[in-house]
Amino acid sequence: MLAQSNLKQISLVFIFIFFILGVSISGTIASGDELGRVNLLHFIGLFVLWPFISFLLLIILKFLPNQHSSVVIKTIVNLPLWSQKIKTQFINLKRDQRFNAWLVLQSQLSVLAFSVGCLLSFLMVLLFSDIAFVWRSTLLKSNHILPILEFIALPWSMFDVAQPAQWLVDTTQENRMAAFNPTNNPTSNSSHGMWWQFLLLAQITYAVVPRLLSTLFAFISFKRLPVFEHSIISSNESPNRVIKSPVLSNVLTQRPTFEHYNVCCWLAMNDDLLTQIISRFAHQPNNTYQVGFHGNDEKAALLDKTPQLLLVAAWEPPMGELKDYLEQGKGVVMLIDHKEGIWQPIGNHYIDEWRRFCATLEHWSLFVDKDLL
Repeated sequence: MLAQSNLKQISLVFIFIFFILGVSISGTIASGDELGRVNLLHFIGLFVLWPFISFLLLIILKFLPNQHSSVVIKTIVNLPLWSQKIKTQFINLKRDQRFNAWLVLQSQLSVLAFSVGCLLSFLMVLLFSDIAFVWRSTLLKSNHILPILEFIALPWSMFDVAQPAQWLVDTTQENRMAAFNPTNNPTSNSSHGMWWQFLLLAQITYAVVPRLLSTLFAFISFKRLPVFEHSIISSNESPNRVIKSPVLSNVLTQRPTFEHYNVCCWLAMNDDLLTQIISRFAHQPNNTYQVGFHGNDEKAALLDKTPQLLLVAAWEPPMGELKDYLEQGKGVVMLIDHKEGIWQPIGNHYIDEWRRFCATLEHWSLFVDKDLL
């Protein structure tokens, strides 16, 4: 329940940020210039073009290959915004194959909040200001822009009052000479305010309603995925049912003797802790690589065929990315558990989980250094 609460807090923060962003951008565009003139094409870009582009981005991300998807997830997890608890929750989502669906849901909630913020800001400006909608373009003429506007307005063709017309497009076009004439005030022409119905329906049709539907779809898709519990089971608890013993890897308690090896850190740790670990081995490593979610040396580590001492966080469940990495090398997996630079005992439930994981690996052994506890 605590994990779900933290994830909901992150979601609310995203929603709030994008809502304020939508209010600010829409309000800035709608405020216009000193004469109250607002460029109609800017609203078309915000209410129609941007929702279309964001929808294309969603489709592209949905069908990204797994390796590109992993890079996106790695970047998000490594942002310095998250606490260790939240990062652990992200890892649990990824392990349960729910992280992609959670990301899609957050993206749709955020864009929906952005669209709602734009809509409310637009309505408030309409209520308390007298806006003169004009359009300016060096390349586009009225006979170019009218078919575009008519195509945009097809979904609400039954509302004549919100349909673009040739006379309205001609009347609200602004040219340079009129702009330089200080006596020319478009707000004096009532037709300049008639675009608000068109823009309101465009925003509802292309921004708000599609985002409501996509958010609902993302929510249902996420909720349909199975949820796994990751709470720690006390050793005093005795199960009421007989569980078949899984295949477990042996655990090395004697420090392995390396002559030539590389240290690879799959977890983020400070230099003092890393020095303490290395000092307990008879020989210094050839190289030290930072790999996994937090590192950038994975390619170099895989090209180097020297046996590895791979340092992993005992509390983090082993995932598919780690298995793919290990299958390309050989060495010893060493479990690490610390809190603010102080070594912590490694719980048996952590060790058993890693034993099950390492039992499937041919060229790796599991090592727990009792002297560090």
